[in-house]
Amino acid sequence: KAFGYPQAEPTPKPCSFDGDAGGSFTSFCYFVDYLKYLNHVKMSKPSMRVLNWYDTGLLVSVMQGYIADSGVSLLTDADGLAMLRDASIGHIISKLNQMMAVEPFSTTRGVYNFFIGDGACRLNGGVELALHLVEGYKAQSMTTLWIFNNHK
Repeated sequence: KAFGYPQAEPTPKPCSFDGDAGGSFTSFCYFVDYLKYLNHVKMSKPSMRVLNWYDTGLLVSVMQGYIADSGVSLLTDADGLAMLRDASIGHIISKLNQMMAVEPFSTTRGVYNFFIGDGACRLNGGVELALHLVEGYKAQSMTTLWIFNNHK
């Protein structure tokens, strides 16, 4: 038991996306299910960092609203709230750089998700930098990039 944390829940079963044969899900439903799963991961390992950071672009903001309306925690932190408040398209790319390349963040185990809109990717060279970071650095965390493309 980690000091200051509640008793951990059992480790969740691996996440799967079965049962959408009827086409009743929207693509945002899968994000809700994924975030529900991450909430269970956080509750099973309370001392481990499980965090999501969201870009301030339109599509990512719509997805955030959909997740919040479902009642699922967004699992963000003070930096994540600052990103939303500042509405800077470069803030999320800077945070990605910090988590992948700067100690102690890069050497700390955790589960990190970056939801990046196409504005940050196109205007700031975000995709190129993100791929450079993933290929060039070996962080101790599981880092997932969700890159949205609004083109057609």
